[in-house]
Amino acid sequence: MSGPLELNRAVPGGRVEIFAILDAGYPGGWFYRFQYYHPEEGEILRYDNAHDDETLGNHHRHVADGENTALGFQSLVAHVSLFFTEIARIIEETQND
Repeated sequence: MSGPLELNRAVPGGRVEIFAILDAGYPGGWFYRFQYYHPEEGEILRYDNAHDDETLGNHHRHVADGENTALGFQSLVAHVSLFFTEIARIIEETQND
């Protein structure tokens, strides 16, 4: 893979942006940020490894209405899958409210 992996799509309740690029200087060999957000209301969910957090470690999950948490990282594919699974759960919960 020579360039970044990028995706920007509308989904129910907002937009999803995925950015990842191979970078040996980052844990897991990737620099990444995945974001699910509402254009007018802001961030809903974000996964990233942009910085090493003293309490959360290298890979973390940020949520608009909850606590930020540490994430395990096995591979980029597994991480993207987990992210989309969580978005699907959020959308389902929102539609059932």
